[in-house]
Amino acid sequence: MPRTRPPAPAPPPQTGVDHAAAIRTGYWFQALCHHDAYDAPPELLYRVMLDTPERAIRLIGHQIRAMHPFALNPDEVTRALAWADGGGRIHALAALHRGEPAGFSIVLRDGTRPEWRVRPVRHLALDAAPCTGR
Repeated sequence: MPRTRPPAPAPPPQTGVDHAAAIRTGYWFQALCHHDAYDAPPELLYRVMLDTPERAIRLIGHQIRAMHPFALNPDEVTRALAWADGGGRIHALAALHRGEPAGFSIVLRDGTRPEWRVRPVRHLALDAAPCTGR
């Protein structure tokens, strides 16, 4: 009896989308909360990968402005807004453009210390691209 080969598996169905991978620089953003000086590790409140240093620094500014003003003493309100609207923001943006990490922290009336950290990272990005047909 002649040997027959099993049929070749069918190619996967084409969905109209092909994928491309690239190594990119992104900005890893973390918002943390230290409840006291001996607290380890800090509580992670928020984290996200952002595509530009400007978006990362803008997010810190938005979160600073969203804090309830009664949680801060007047000196910390002044310091936080000065960072968000002036020199601190500019220095942090420059550091990220140089490939260095940046951040900011404040102390609330109850001693809790919110902290924002941003650092440049290289990551693998997967993009969907239209299928060109084969």
